[in-house]
Amino acid sequence: MFADHFLLELSTSMLILRETACRDVEQQINRVLQSTLTERKLPSFLSLGSNISLSDEFENPFDAYEEGSIIVIPIIGTMLKYGSWWTYGMDEMANFIRLADASSKVAGTILLSNTPGGTTQSVIQLEDALRQRTKPCVGVVDGQCCSGGIYTLSFCDKIVATNRMCEAGSIGTFAQIMDDSAALEKYGYKVKAIYPPESKYKNLEVRKAIEEDDDSLIISERLSPYACHFQNIIKNNRPNLDTTAEGILEGKVFYAYDAIKYGLIDSIMSINEAVKLVSTMAEEKKSIYSQLKF
Repeated sequence: MFADHFLLELSTSMLILRETACRDVEQQINRVLQSTLTERKLPSFLSLGSNISLSDEFENPFDAYEEGSIIVIPIIGTMLKYGSWWTYGMDEMANFIRLADASSKVAGTILLSNTPGGTTQSVIQLEDALRQRTKPCVGVVDGQCCSGGIYTLSFCDKIVATNRMCEAGSIGTFAQIMDDSAALEKYGYKVKAIYPPESKYKNLEVRKAIEEDDDSLIISERLSPYACHFQNIIKNNRPNLDTTAEGILEGKVFYAYDAIKYGLIDSIMSINEAVKLVSTMAEEKKSIYSQLKF
């Protein structure tokens, strides 16, 4: 099941991924195709999807933690919507965020990022979980936070990096289309796709790109709309962003010291300092709430 989900996602989704990570995706595809270990049983609290609600059927695992705990949730590696036998998917990470937010023992969360990004499908539930949260959340870049990673961490209250040479950016999207017609022809196959006039727009952007070497339609109808959506997400979530910085909304990657200067992230601090920051934010929020109550 997980192999099917993995291959479906990569074959149907645009990429918000740093291009240097494409080789890693290819290796993962080969691993899936060559392996028979495709099944994995998830704990019930991770397999509930976006409509997660606590009930007597299971216990929130974070309720066993100490009062005031800060939960560190990793956003590491290529971001894919569904999990596999070797990693959790981003939908599962979204459920960790929801569960941590629902637990009375949790003061807040940290999203620990070292990711080149992933597919456009991978950020959907993460965005939902982060929009719905009620507790403080700080994004920590510990390596790189690119493309789908910065999309996700932009929904945090703060974004910090653990080192001035950490990387952030690569705001944008792209698509890869494989034209295997020459390989098929070499082995004696000729594939002909036939469309009735009632379906003349079906797969048109891909057909034009492959058959006519015309990328204009896939750019105007698929890539540009999502790129604009991505830019607007960042501008809305990072109101102090210096949009005049060259390439900041067009795919450029910045070291942390420049990302701070241009407002893409906020500061440099250790993970321990980030934990203290979340605790402080939680206490401040609790204090404000207490004053409003009276």
